[in-house]
Amino acid sequence: MFPHNPAALVAAIAAKPFAPVLMAMLLPIALVAILFHLLPNLTRRDIFFAVTVVPAFRQSAEARDIVRGFRAAVWIQSVVAVAVVFAAFILGRPLLALIGVFGQEAGVIFAFLRARKRTMPHAASPSVHREAALVPRPAGGIGFALLQIGPFAILAASAIYIRLIWYRIPARFPIHWDLYGNPNGWSTRSFMGIYGFWLIGVGICAFMEIFAYGILHWTRQIRATGADAQNEAHFRRVQFGVLIALEYFFALVFNGIPFTALSPHPNQAPNVVPFLLGTFAFIGVLVAILVHTGQGGANLSRAGSESDIAEAARPVGDRTPDQCWRAGMFYVNPQDPAILVEKRFGIGYTLNFGRPAAWLLIAFIIALSVVPIVLAVLTAHGR
Repeated sequence: MFPHNPAALVAAIAAKPFAPVLMAMLLPIALVAILFHLLPNLTRRDIFFAVTVVPAFRQSAEARDIVRGFRAAVWIQSVVAVAVVFAAFILGRPLLALIGVFGQEAGVIFAFLRARKRTMPHAASPSVHREAALVPRPAGGIGFALLQIGPFAILAASAIYIRLIWYRIPARFPIHWDLYGNPNGWSTRSFMGIYGFWLIGVGICAFMEIFAYGILHWTRQIRATGADAQNEAHFRRVQFGVLIALEYFFALVFNGIPFTALSPHPNQAPNVVPFLLGTFAFIGVLVAILVHTGQGGANLSRAGSESDIAEAARPVGDRTPDQCWRAGMFYVNPQDPAILVEKRFGIGYTLNFGRPAAWLLIAFIIALSVVPIVLAVLTAHGR
């Protein structure tokens, strides 16, 4: 039984072997709550809950009421999720905590859809005037190219080093532990048993490499001149930088997994608390950078922009039709040649699911992630 004193209760939970799992569930709940609270202020000024509106609508009483209702729902669902997670661990059934985590995800999405439905009657037609740049975009130069090589250099160096110390790797070693720290998944000293994780890391980095290149070269340019164009270009560079930072992160993670086989106590579950804290600190920094820029550079200084007066009367939007957005999150438009478009739900870019190339890219991602895992499993079972 757990003590009734709150401080003693927290200490008792922290002493449990599954305490790191509890932390792993509470941190994303907090991050999701904060990010969704900020979401209405991160989109372009004329995109409100994935609906094109006149920029002045954001200041109306109706818009403020929609935002208040959305944020209230986000925090209520988040508090409920935390309560469910704690209750699951107090009852000694940590797997039930997943209900709280996934329940929060479902709750905030439902809140978004409800806010979008309330916004749709205020939809406005975007301006038909378009701007086009007559000069090519900067390619990024040698600095960008060197940054993109780094993750693969890290993975290549670790692959070579692992080969040099191959004889030190046990013939069989654990790679997965249950919630109580007991090993329940094993791998072998074989090519796929060791390099399978490395190949997954290569696949993830390759996908992010393609996506980062696409952001710089394949995305639609909404503004071509003035402060708006500069902010938009800065936004693309920030998106590129965030993806490259994630590449380095995944390269280091998948670079380090094979080295767990060299632990002096291989059957003992590794201490994941420092990794979790470092991961969420890293993600927190990236989220703060994205929040600072806003979607399309919407939160950057716009002093001196000549488009403000025109935008107040007619929205520009993101050059995608409202009717092609499914639930405000998935863009499906076979008539649009763009493969990558700005998100309307979050910050960054998403795929145009109406283009065959988008589905080929998804198939490529799945293959890069699944094939090494399947081969590793078959190798572990001696097939």
